[in-house]
Amino acid sequence: MFKTLVYTHNINGDMMNKTASYLSNLYKNNDDFILREINNGKNNIYVVYFESLCDSKGIYDYVIRNIFNYKNKYNTIDKLIDVVSSPKLITLKSDKEIFYYIENGFCVVFYKKEMYAIEVKADIDRGITLSQTEPNLYGPKDSFCENYQKNLGTIKRRIKTKDLKVDSAIKGDYTKDKVSLLYLESKVNKVSLNKIKTAFNKLDLEVIDSNKIIDSMDKDPIFPTIMRTEKPSLVSEYILKGKIVMIIDNTPFALLMDTKLSEFINPTVNDKFIKILRYLCFILTIITPGVYVALTNFNPEAIPTSLLINFSYQRYGVPFPAIIEALIMLLVCEILRETDLRFPNSYGSAASILGALILGDASVSAGIVSPIMIIVIAITFITNLLFTQIKLIWALRILRIMFLIIGTFFGLYGIALASIFTLAYISNVNTLEGTYI
Repeated sequence: MFKTLVYTHNINGDMMNKTASYLSNLYKNNDDFILREINNGKNNIYVVYFESLCDSKGIYDYVIRNIFNYKNKYNTIDKLIDVVSSPKLITLKSDKEIFYYIENGFCVVFYKKEMYAIEVKADIDRGITLSQTEPNLYGPKDSFCENYQKNLGTIKRRIKTKDLKVDSAIKGDYTKDKVSLLYLESKVNKVSLNKIKTAFNKLDLEVIDSNKIIDSMDKDPIFPTIMRTEKPSLVSEYILKGKIVMIIDNTPFALLMDTKLSEFINPTVNDKFIKILRYLCFILTIITPGVYVALTNFNPEAIPTSLLINFSYQRYGVPFPAIIEALIMLLVCEILRETDLRFPNSYGSAASILGALILGDASVSAGIVSPIMIIVIAITFITNLLFTQIKLIWALRILRIMFLIIGTFFGLYGIALASIFTLAYISNVNTLEGTYI
């Protein structure tokens, strides 16, 4: 549930040595686990932390040095709260909370009935860098990283109001990742908020990642309704519209919940010409191969005679029908796209040159495909490059193949019917607010 995590089973003062012994035995095979016992008369002080998750200098500054300075001055310590200090000091109420905090980069100090968690996280994440998947030419350049607090800070730096609410939950028995919903309380749709909370609370996920949450919560089989972004500026703009955003610890992407198709096509564009251009690219990347095959195979009367003769001349000697030719080139381009995405940058450019020069030119010279098909597939993939959302790209692939097959067997009439069917399907995609277009 999106509420404060509460545990039971409290620790008593006479259990402290047993707790220290239990922790020592539990983590005896963990070389980075540190349990330090500081002598203080009848009751010793215990400091526990993971060396790999904590900053040793912070532990010394906030805990160790203060304890020894206090002991040197007063000989003994009565209350631990008088000694330890930190910008973030949390009072623990149960022994189970020890595990949560030390596994999240906190140092836990306990003495008699007092027990505190002090945040001394080591800097083991990358800083805020330029956006890699969504470059912004004139807008802000910062992007999210894997640190939850930094991501939340980049949003709060833009939205400075007490109306911004952050509902948090812990997911995963082993990973214990923090997940939060951000929204403006005065603008958010309460019905949508409750639906999102209910859907999220039903998820049984161990490893929390934006892709896994999208796969579990995005119910439409073709079109996406949850947008993934690494841009704090886009997230802030989305929240100011009254929408709901999810941020996840250890993930450099935020999720824009209940997103419409128009927002996928034009996530940040305000210029009307660019909007029209992006919609045109959305249509072209879907219908171009299907329309070409329909014109050449089923409706040649729709093509001017001189152009039809030119097409026939270019296709002379090609051993495959147009649909097979198109499917082969689409498959090759998809493989080339994956190599560009997965390879390191130095290899990616080489793969692109190989695909463009050798595969394209050599396949035409060998008579495997026609030059006009290379142009058609190039237009298809150039227009496809404008869209970066994985599920939207998958939806475009499905529609592209559907239009290609229908255009082959039913011509332009089939293309028209497929367009009507696609619009009807998009209009019936379910979102929390009802409309998708």
